[in-house]
Amino acid sequence: MVKLRVLSYAKVNLGLLLLGKRPDGYHDIATLFQQIDLHDTLIFEETDRDFGIDVEGADIPTDEGNLIYRAYSLIKTQHSIRGGIHVTVKKQIPVGGGLGGGSSNAAMTLLALCKMFNLSLEEKTLRHLGMQIGSDVPFFFWGGTALGLGRGERLESITIPTDYRLLLLFPDVSVSTAWAYQHARIGLTTGEKMAKFRSLLGNFDYEALRDSLVNDLERVVFERHPQLLPLKEQLYEKDAFYAGMSGSGSTIYGLYRSPDVAQKARSFFSKNGVRTLVSRPMMHSPVVQVFS
Repeated sequence: MVKLRVLSYAKVNLGLLLLGKRPDGYHDIATLFQQIDLHDTLIFEETDRDFGIDVEGADIPTDEGNLIYRAYSLIKTQHSIRGGIHVTVKKQIPVGGGLGGGSSNAAMTLLALCKMFNLSLEEKTLRHLGMQIGSDVPFFFWGGTALGLGRGERLESITIPTDYRLLLLFPDVSVSTAWAYQHARIGLTTGEKMAKFRSLLGNFDYEALRDSLVNDLERVVFERHPQLLPLKEQLYEKDAFYAGMSGSGSTIYGLYRSPDVAQKARSFFSKNGVRTLVSRPMMHSPVVQVFS
């Protein structure tokens, strides 16, 4: 029986602009996706039964509500694979934190199944399958740094400096992505913000991030969970050159040029009862690392 171990990496959103509501009910957005080295571990084993899953480290669905199951179901239905799989998920990426853990798991499941069952699917086919699961799933086939447009599925490769550390703060709050988008308000200055965003990408400057990158979901999420805004403000007080919320939250992060300063800030938050992690951005290293 084939057995694979796959690393499923998280992402942060460096800014997220809401550009308008679409006829299909989704929003057009602009965001900078950045893959980071925080990851879950997925272990796949072929079985004679259809599908089974065990999860360690988080309380998440193990039925049709799990994105790994949805990825498996799509492959099973559309590509007639024989046999089943059992998946062991070792969670490190917080659930409901805006770090794309579920979407990353789904993308890695699609890639792992292709390897296990010798499916030669083109990238276009994989992206189409991923879009049926979640708007940001296609990014995890891409990895590294990418500009996400449309629902987040239209990707452009971006090269920016990655010589910084991320201090991730994990509040004890889970935010529903659907709720955040449903209640978000689209401002009247979207054109101006998009112009600043494009200008930043064309001439990347650490010092300009604070004025150029915004997350339009912060307002509604911070109103509902007022304990989050002080964390962002404290990151700036602890010398982050940029701080923000990832996606729909609740993860708040700060960017630091110095690893030592990041660790010092981490100590402050840890002493105040906040779960923390210092992470690194990832470049275009292999998105999937598979070990026999």
